Amino acid sequence: MVATIGIMVAATSAMAADAPSGKDKKEESNELEEIVVTARKREEDILKTPVSVAAITGAEIDQKGIVSINNLADQTAGLNINNNSSGRSDRSFQQIILRGFTPATTDSTPVATFIDGVPVSSPTAVMSVSNPERVELLRGPQSAYFGRNAFAGALNVVNKQPGNDYGGSVTAMVGTHNNRRLQAEVDGPIVDNKVGFRIGADHYSKDGSYKNAADPSQTLGDQSSHSGNALLTVKPTENLSIKRSA
Repeated sequence: MVATIGIMVAATSAMAADAPSGKDKKEESNELEEIVVTARKREEDILKTPVSVAAITGAEIDQKGIVSINNLADQTAGLNINNNSSGRSDRSFQQIILRGFTPATTDSTPVATFIDGVPVSSPTAVMSVSNPERVELLRGPQSAYFGRNAFAGALNVVNKQPGNDYGGSVTAMVGTHNNRRLQAEVDGPIVDNKVGFRIGADHYSKDGSYKNAADPSQTLGDQSSHSGNALLTVKPTENLSIKRSA
């Protein structure tokens, strides 16, 4: 009987020693994952960046089903999209409205858009990057870092860096209203730790939610987009990395 009790006590003591305390559990649950942004043209922790910036990671984009700049605006506070400036309500010409700064004319752009820090002409282009590393939204004047067109802010899409091993993925999605999406990507090294590549393609289509009264066989609000992108990275030294995307 004594031996049995001794074994039970030893086992209980071992379990108590292995189990983390309540304080340790709290510290583990409160530990924040570091998010690196390039809001000031260099990589730094988002918590240490003296700029109002919101970062949406690639994983969050997939989880929230963001497939267009309009979806991004729905998930981001203070960000709105104007689709009507060209005289027609579609995605061919869009303007970003940030913190209430509305463009005064059709060709004015108080919010500049970028891919890896390189300016692009339309907000639609920033969502052509298949499975990005993250999307950064900088609120407030950013002329010192991104030029005069960033009076209200800037939107920057960061490409995901190629891995050191060859890999790829294919993602498919189906939903109501004939909602379909097919996304594929492949990446890998060309020269180990020096030159890498990444190629991605994306197809998305969705029928509208309303029937056309003049022709019931048609729906209003149909969406369809096809995009492809390629990235080449060169890292000649530890402190220098060069990206070329198309």
